[in-house]
Amino acid sequence: MADPTPATASPESTASPAQQQQEDLEQDVPHVCKNQYILISMPSGNVKMMNLKEDTMVNLGKFGSFNSNNLIDQPFGLSYEIYDNKGSIRPIKNFALEAVEETKANNQNIIDTRAVQSLTYEEVEKLKEEGKSGTLQPEEIIQRIMESHTEFDKKTEYSKFKYIERKKKKFMKMFTPVRPTLYTLSNYFFNKNPDKINFLRLDTLSQLLNKANVRANSKLLIVDDTQGLLVAAAAERMGGYGTIVGVHEGDNHNFDVVRYMNFSKRILNTIHSVPLARLDPNDTNEVWVERSEEEYKSMTPEVARSFERRKRALEQRNHARDLLFQGDFDGLIISSFYQPETVIETLLPYLSGSRPVVVYSHTKEMLVGGAQYMRRSKDFIEADITESFLRQYQVLPGRTHPEMSMSAGGGYLLSGLRVIDCPFDPSLVTKDESGRRTKKRKAKPQPATDAAPQASEEDKDQTPSLSTS
Repeated sequence: MADPTPATASPESTASPAQQQQEDLEQDVPHVCKNQYILISMPSGNVKMMNLKEDTMVNLGKFGSFNSNNLIDQPFGLSYEIYDNKGSIRPIKNFALEAVEETKANNQNIIDTRAVQSLTYEEVEKLKEEGKSGTLQPEEIIQRIMESHTEFDKKTEYSKFKYIERKKKKFMKMFTPVRPTLYTLSNYFFNKNPDKINFLRLDTLSQLLNKANVRANSKLLIVDDTQGLLVAAAAERMGGYGTIVGVHEGDNHNFDVVRYMNFSKRILNTIHSVPLARLDPNDTNEVWVERSEEEYKSMTPEVARSFERRKRALEQRNHARDLLFQGDFDGLIISSFYQPETVIETLLPYLSGSRPVVVYSHTKEMLVGGAQYMRRSKDFIEADITESFLRQYQVLPGRTHPEMSMSAGGGYLLSGLRVIDCPFDPSLVTKDESGRRTKKRKAKPQPATDAAPQASEEDKDQTPSLSTS
């Protein structure tokens, strides 16, 4: 039986509330900070992730390079322009899309061949080089290309607008720093490397968090094979209030997405990890072998720091296993390459009653066995497999319509509620001074009699009594 003792704080969370609040304020800033991860959105639509260091040149390919010192302490969300070959940047004015009026012109008589562009390949490359050196502005390059297009005046207004926008994406030396959040990182990995996050789409992730009832002050058990996306999503929503125990393969976890989120220490201290090989409660915790005072004094500073670091890591691993075996988790979230029913059966004893179980998989076939197991078992109700649907729209003045291409699928969710047979009367549950719950078991119904007999000594021994679990 799981120990219902409330979860204790992490060994690292020794800072006072005022210090924790100050750390959160330092981490939760609306501007770009050094030694943190940022996303850089470029005119072509590509996004680059990087750890911004001081005194470095950031290369954006054909869009130029800029000095990282010029971006530090600048706000997120503003677009910046590289205006010289020294890496200098400046904010550009925001502009709204103007309404394009339709005319009687059409593209029927346009001959779309290479001959319509009078500029040669060598001349265009020369314009690009002048743009990189800063002697020619991107607007001037676009204007020259438009003037040299012999069929440009025959285009419709919509075609002209699209043509200019394509040239801006190609020649404009601008970029936008974007803050790493759950929304931006989820879209970044799904578009660039979906296999890294097991093809988990943003809308499916939002459904998962909703079904798992992730909130502040929760105690969650997460089996994560999405490179830490599930753990990062739960940690961002909980905001540093609660406990997360992440189960992973191997000796060390690979929660890379958590590292990209730039979480404060307060949030990171709520995340604990346990390897799959250490889920057996019969295995004892690791024991640290202390060194003598003479051995400790003979250590070099580097060896002493490494010694203390290994000791803290061992204490954190033991503390994470203690949190797991204490049980009373408020939710179980699973994304694993193992069969879902085997993972659920192993971790079910640590989950409280009336708590959700949510399993994600990229394929529906992976969840069929788990759904059958949950429906046959008396421990679950409302076991069901769902799939979310996402359609993206282009929203422009007079041209709002669905995108021509869209994602074929974002994965499937198996969800259900764990129920338990309550062996005690919930109305009699109280808490003592230490915060532990005391439960009074249900009394067996007695047959009705006309007169209540005097209780004997043997009957007194069978009277229900308060028991501390």
